[in-house]
Amino acid sequence: MSDEDEIRDEDFEFENEDSLASRVNAQGGLIETTLGALREELGYKKLGRWVLEEVEEYLTNQKLGFFPIWKLRPEANTEPRKEQRLWVYAHDGSTRAQIITAVLHPEDHDVFSALDGLAAGRHQALLPQQKLDLIREIANS
Repeated sequence: MSDEDEIRDEDFEFENEDSLASRVNAQGGLIETTLGALREELGYKKLGRWVLEEVEEYLTNQKLGFFPIWKLRPEANTEPRKEQRLWVYAHDGSTRAQIITAVLHPEDHDVFSALDGLAAGRHQALLPQQKLDLIREIANS
C-alpha cells in the first residue's frame, strides 16, 4: 500500500466506547451528571471557574448539549461546586434534542414546530406557551 492509499485515524471520526457521548447515547440520549464528574472526565483536579469553559467546549466537541446553561458560565456560576447537577443530552436530531435546543436557544430554532413534536401523554391539552413554560421549568432546574 502506498502512502497515498494509507488510511489514517484522523481521516475518520471515531467514537471511543468510554467517551461521554457513548455513555449518553447508551442511556437513550440524556443523562444527569455532576460538575465533579465532568471535571474528572477532563482530568482536572480542581473545579475552578475557568474549568467550566473547558467543560462546555468538551461537551460541544462531543456533539452534546447541556442544561441548565448557567452552570457552565463562569460569569453566572462564580463558585462552581462538584456536587452541582447538570443534564447532558445528545444533539442527535431526536424530538427530545430538538425540544431542549429550541427552548434553550429559541432565537435559533422554530420553537412551535419543536413543541408540536412533543410526545408527552398530555401534550395535546397544553397550549404552546404552557409547553414552553413546562420545558423551561425543567431546563432551569
